[in-house]
Amino acid sequence: MKQSLKKYGALVLVFIIIASVCLMFSCRKSGMFIDEIYTYGLSNSHYAPFLDDVKGGSLADKTMTRQDLLDYVTVNSGEGFDFGSVYYNQVNDVHPPLYYWLFNIASSFTPDAFSKWTGLILDFIIFMLALIVLYKLVFKLFGSRDNAVIAVALYGLSNLGLSTMLMIRMYVLLTLLTLTLAYLIACLMEKPRNYLYPLIGLNIFLGLMTQYYFVFYAFFICLAYLIYALIRKQYKPAVIFSVSALLGVGCLLVFFPACLDHLFSGKLVSGANALENLSAVDQYKERFVFFVGQMRQGLKAAVCLTLLLFVLLLIFIKKIVKAGKDGVLTLDSLVIIVPALISFIVVSIISPVLEPRYIYNIAPVFVIAVSFLIYLLEKSLGDFSHSFVIKKACIGFALLLALWFARCIPPSYLYPEYPEYDKLAAQHSSSPCIYMTDDHFEPITQDLQQLLFFDSFFMAADPESTALDDYLAQFKDSNECVVYIDRSVFWSSGFVPEEMLPELIETTDFNNYQPLYENGLSAAYLLIK
Repeated sequence: MKQSLKKYGALVLVFIIIASVCLMFSCRKSGMFIDEIYTYGLSNSHYAPFLDDVKGGSLADKTMTRQDLLDYVTVNSGEGFDFGSVYYNQVNDVHPPLYYWLFNIASSFTPDAFSKWTGLILDFIIFMLALIVLYKLVFKLFGSRDNAVIAVALYGLSNLGLSTMLMIRMYVLLTLLTLTLAYLIACLMEKPRNYLYPLIGLNIFLGLMTQYYFVFYAFFICLAYLIYALIRKQYKPAVIFSVSALLGVGCLLVFFPACLDHLFSGKLVSGANALENLSAVDQYKERFVFFVGQMRQGLKAAVCLTLLLFVLLLIFIKKIVKAGKDGVLTLDSLVIIVPALISFIVVSIISPVLEPRYIYNIAPVFVIAVSFLIYLLEKSLGDFSHSFVIKKACIGFALLLALWFARCIPPSYLYPEYPEYDKLAAQHSSSPCIYMTDDHFEPITQDLQQLLFFDSFFMAADPESTALDDYLAQFKDSNECVVYIDRSVFWSSGFVPEEMLPELIETTDFNNYQPLYENGLSAAYLLIK
């Protein structure tokens, strides 16, 4: 017991602290990004990928009820574990289905329930597994439990790490599978074992079935391992490894051939979009600066520790050089780290939009680069008096540093403004509700949480629509009406509220309007008699 406590006590403490911080931020999460709503819809809607599919493919001049919205985001009774529906929805989307299958399984245990906790609990479990793999990977590479615990603290409490967990999307599973692939290749470098090859092939298949951006790190780490194996004259392992990796890719084509349609489509997330961004050389600098900034801010504690380590390494440079000459230092970890750097550059250039989620899966590999610096320092200093106490103090320092930045730079996807939006929607929920959109489901999806407060709402593009008149006629005694206006030029209709609101007043019985709130793609107003 005493020996186990000495070995794993720090690790258990760090995991408890990370789990507590995850729970705290999960409780503070008040809203969802549009893509998170898509996660619920694509996973749980019965053969209806998007909200317009719920209404037969068009939203124009139609009424949508609260139950329609709930049917989209929840598993209905008797429709649990509907993997065929998930597969169909993802064929019509732009992503592969693995995470959505897992999400559908989680949702099937609580049918007819729409809750953030369905996604957060699933993500938390996957996130904890990712941290375990990170610990094992760092320990495998550098042989130090203390170093591995520091890596877990730096990533698990980082802005990027916590944001990955809090975003109810496939990126947390992508991160787990990225780390698992790195771990399996680290095992292969340690000693080629026959059972590792099919596991690597399976891992590549599962990664590609999670998110296509897995391909970048997977390709470059596979290439790095092949170079490593050829330098070591391990020709047979190199051949078997290559076949296993290619089989993993081949399984994607067999089990999800729609990936080819996704690759060559003209959608925002597609191969065509990636090539378009690749050709836009003038944007390279802006994109690279953005993603470097995201990585620097998102791994603030790791960056600060890196600066400190560089100072210490310069102080002990002579000992490091001597350790290198003595053959103490190993460069195997570069097979894991360098591919992340190359992937970072590629993703920075071709990502569909400037959003940090496209580098979430390689963020922990950058923390492993910090672990490499710690390893250099450990090996150069060798054994010294009171090393146990000093190393535990280093863990404590890294943990406090990570906690400080978790407090100062909270993660994304909390949406603290949503309670106010919900309050305003609930206040006027008995009034008629109109959604002005030119048959676009995107803004309605973003506003779904507030629209759930209304029994129904009517969707129209034209203020002079006779169907709109018929809808409002049902509420002739109402002195007010809530109006959502789809104002996004890039994503949908691009209506101008200042132009549309006077038109609505002119064609209805209302005399004035006042703003309620703005929510990204749309703005909400109150028409008053």
